[in-house]
Amino acid sequence: MSLKMKELVEKSGESKSTILYYIKEGLLPQPQKPKPNVHLYDENCIKIIGFIKYLQEHMHYSISQIKEIFSSNNFNYDDNFDLMINSLKLLNSKEKDEIEKIKMSAKKLGLDEKLFEKYQNSAKELAKLEFEVGAKLLKENPSSTDEVYKLLFDTILTLKPYIFNQATISEHKDKFDV
Repeated sequence: MSLKMKELVEKSGESKSTILYYIKEGLLPQPQKPKPNVHLYDENCIKIIGFIKYLQEHMHYSISQIKEIFSSNNFNYDDNFDLMINSLKLLNSKEKDEIEKIKMSAKKLGLDEKLFEKYQNSAKELAKLEFEVGAKLLKENPSSTDEVYKLLFDTILTLKPYIFNQATISEHKDKFDV
């Protein structure tokens, strides 16, 4: 289904000028122009705009970084699961060099690798549970898949690190506060 600009603005919650900017920057596809002064936008533009907003608000990515992400990945916006998995892969690949540096420093200083193994095992266990919970939510809410995927994405990228960091802060505070 195609949308007129007014409908795209309403459904995406983004301003006309921002949408036109995204098109100019190549983040959104050019609209179809079946007649003079008639521009029709693909319905996937709503998801793309939502993803751009998510990357800006939650990951603090600039437009140039988002352009790089879009140019080096081929997202399928019809499949939210594909979008979520590819997004997580992408975010992890951006951090891969930094992770390798940390591991090299840890090895150099003699940090026990059991800590990293425990992270890995805990992550696998959590990932299984995240998938089970997500699949159940999707099955129970078939008409709300976009909302469910947004919740899962927010949970994995925002809530989970927050909870882990809070536990670390609490543990260190308990050990060092007198």
